[in-house]
Amino acid sequence: MTTQFIMYGVLLLGLLVAGITDVRSSRVPNLLTFSLALIGLGFHAFSASGAGIVFSLEGLGLGFVLLLGFYMYGGMGAGDVKLLAAVGAIVGPLNVFIGFLIASLLGGLYAVAVMIWHLGLSRTAERIMVLFVTLVFMKANVATSLEETSLPKLRYALVIGLGTLIGEGYQWFRVV
Repeated sequence: MTTQFIMYGVLLLGLLVAGITDVRSSRVPNLLTFSLALIGLGFHAFSASGAGIVFSLEGLGLGFVLLLGFYMYGGMGAGDVKLLAAVGAIVGPLNVFIGFLIASLLGGLYAVAVMIWHLGLSRTAERIMVLFVTLVFMKANVATSLEETSLPKLRYALVIGLGTLIGEGYQWFRVV
């Protein structure tokens, strides 16, 4: 149990560093994500928790795959993808999926809040309606045509970290 607390401490520290560096420099460093992934893989490979290396590899792979499409379409940076993969190596496939779902909800709220802050409520509602109608009825992606308004880049490491922590907190309280 003590080793799990240490792992969660490492995870918390890694997520804090990722969020801070993402806000400051728009990057999540490879050194951080690869270190977290290796720590998670090593912990599960050699710990007596019974999870094992396969558990960690499944979490790493799922975390990577969950955000790969968003990265390929320009919705987020590669550092965010690697961060979720590293989280998966530590928390495993189920918990990385739960963290991803929570982070997705928070990320959507975050994006809308940034739009409202910079464009106002009516222009934001108009843009969301145009995106929704175009996607549903025309099956086309108009996001690139709506990019003439310069909005700040979103910092998803913060959202990934918060989603992970909320998901893990829920797991802890459910067990206790």
